[in-house]
Amino acid sequence: MPCTTVTPINHQSQIIFLTDNDLSNLALKPDDQVSVRAGSTSTNVIIAQHAEKNLVTSRVLESLHLPSLKKLTMVKAGNEIVIGPLIGIMASRSKKRGLPPYTLQNNLLHGFLNHALNANYVGFTFFPEDVDMNNHKISGFFLAADEGGRLVWKKHDFPLPDAVYDRVMFRSMERKKNTKEVTSYFIRNNILYFNPKFMSKWETYQILRANPKLHSYLPDTKKYESPDLLLKFMGKYQTVYLKPTNGSLGKDIVRISRIPEGFRFQYRKKKEAFTGVWPTPRELCNELPKLVNSKFYIMQQGLDLIRYNGRVFDIRVLMQKDGQGKWGNTATVARIAASGSIFPNIAAGGVAKNMEGLWRDLTSADWLTSQTYENTIQVSLDALNTLENRFGTFVEAGLDIGIDALGNIWIIEINSKPSRKVFAADQLHLKEKSITLPIDFAAHLSGFTPDQRWGNN
Repeated sequence: MPCTTVTPINHQSQIIFLTDNDLSNLALKPDDQVSVRAGSTSTNVIIAQHAEKNLVTSRVLESLHLPSLKKLTMVKAGNEIVIGPLIGIMASRSKKRGLPPYTLQNNLLHGFLNHALNANYVGFTFFPEDVDMNNHKISGFFLAADEGGRLVWKKHDFPLPDAVYDRVMFRSMERKKNTKEVTSYFIRNNILYFNPKFMSKWETYQILRANPKLHSYLPDTKKYESPDLLLKFMGKYQTVYLKPTNGSLGKDIVRISRIPEGFRFQYRKKKEAFTGVWPTPRELCNELPKLVNSKFYIMQQGLDLIRYNGRVFDIRVLMQKDGQGKWGNTATVARIAASGSIFPNIAAGGVAKNMEGLWRDLTSADWLTSQTYENTIQVSLDALNTLENRFGTFVEAGLDIGIDALGNIWIIEINSKPSRKVFAADQLHLKEKSITLPIDFAAHLSGFTPDQRWGNN
């Protein structure tokens, strides 16, 4: 689609000014009356000619319920002009944050919306309770420069956006009635809504298991219902992990191994590790219920994974879609457990290392040209396509991948809303890339594919 940029001016008429070149490219002429849309709101404007610049009046922006930004992108879609893309990021409010936009994701949201601002898109963040479903508008925060040029948060009432990026970071918030109602409301109103939900470990396993191509990459997994069932499962495996089906950050995981003295158990609280031995099955049956809730845990086969300097590690594979809507690998990061720990999670005291360096240390070979890397990415793509067929559109996912002593690849977990805290120190440029991609994807979904911009205003 033809695409250019316009600069807001203070003017109380419904006019868009275009240069001769852009009048031609947009197939418009002076005095044309056209419909202009932003998100769910539209207005009629008069097209006028300008010798030097493309301009949009403040009156037009007021009619569209848009803030006045430095520049805005505009496309011609059929007989309609669209200003945008209008991108909403739905987040979780935090009582611990007393400054706008009142969420623990302040820095990450600043990164998303700063990129939108630099791309001349209109981006804002909001909470589910900010959606006025009766009047079809959303009260949200956007970034704008103050008089000193510093970016600050400002509040504004927006129309419904073209696309919504779900960054609700707490399962408890996702389960709330209001959040569910807002999500359904977006879908009913044909708003492009992506990253739709957290996935439980058990649900994810069942869906992936239904794809024959993925069977050999999934550790054997069962629902935990009782200590007796665990003992039966441990008849097949020397080590078993008990994991909360809706858990994250490695919290509340228990590792149990068969040893000559009985059953060794290991778990952590915050960053402190605890270990001990239950000498008999009876003691295991008596003590294990104090650590786990049978309704919300899975049992997962323990894997004999390769180690780095004697320490447990897994690989966080960050997969994201780009401004063309295509999946790609943004980064692979090794998460290495602290010495003596079984938990590689960064939140559990693990450290991040660029997988390219680690692989070179282990094998003297190049990671990105290795067959293992190629297989890892193909397995990741197969898994994500399987999950999208069930749940809808995702823009990103963090897959935790293990490699065993025989070189086999295992999908340990998949996080549909990955954080940006896992990057190694020499991968911070990839962290920046990971922040730009979801916004570029939202623009693509909305019909503003980045490489189609030709205006130079």
